[in-house]
Amino acid sequence: MINQLFWDFDGTLFDTYPKMVAAFVQALGDLGIDDVEIDQHQIYVIMRQHDVGTAIRKFSSFYGIEEKQLRKLNKKYQTELVEDALPFPGAKEVLELAISMNGRNFLLTHRDDQAKSMLKKFDLLEDFSDFVTSDQNFPRKPKPDSINWLIKSNEVDRKKAIMIGDRKLDVAAGHNANIASCLFDPDGIIVDSGNPEIRVTEINELVPWLTNK
Repeated sequence: MINQLFWDFDGTLFDTYPKMVAAFVQALGDLGIDDVEIDQHQIYVIMRQHDVGTAIRKFSSFYGIEEKQLRKLNKKYQTELVEDALPFPGAKEVLELAISMNGRNFLLTHRDDQAKSMLKKFDLLEDFSDFVTSDQNFPRKPKPDSINWLIKSNEVDRKKAIMIGDRKLDVAAGHNANIASCLFDPDGIIVDSGNPEIRVTEINELVPWLTNK
């Protein structure tokens, strides 16, 4: 039985990418880049297939702007805009399923404690047993240090655990920690998946898979 669920936040529990792209566009605008020059879909694809850091490096180089400035402005606007993001349909159902199976949920995010405040806003915080956010300064995924710390601290059986995320680096982080991985890819944008044990386009597709394990 798999009932120990390790969750990514952005793009997995919460639909934050539209807000993240909007923040990025706003930051570019502040740095003098005209709207007509900005390909929002390309920004989104790079964020999903890689990460925000890659988008910052790529577009600061492309537009000839200061990477440090773009990073700072993007973080400011992202913190403001992401506050309005909503949880994905099905997230609450799967969180509660794990608990009903005598399991637990763990949060593993590159976002800071804002992730916990947003979970609280939607009555999801109590569904989690433990958390790792960027405030704890673990190496970033796909390095497994943060998962390993949660596993050790909470005496998790690796055979009962799965990492759930929306990018290849989440899948790799799970595998690097010797646990199963699920790729949540709602729009089929991930080409190189990292071979997860399960790939879903809706979170609640995990329900039959988990209950049959």
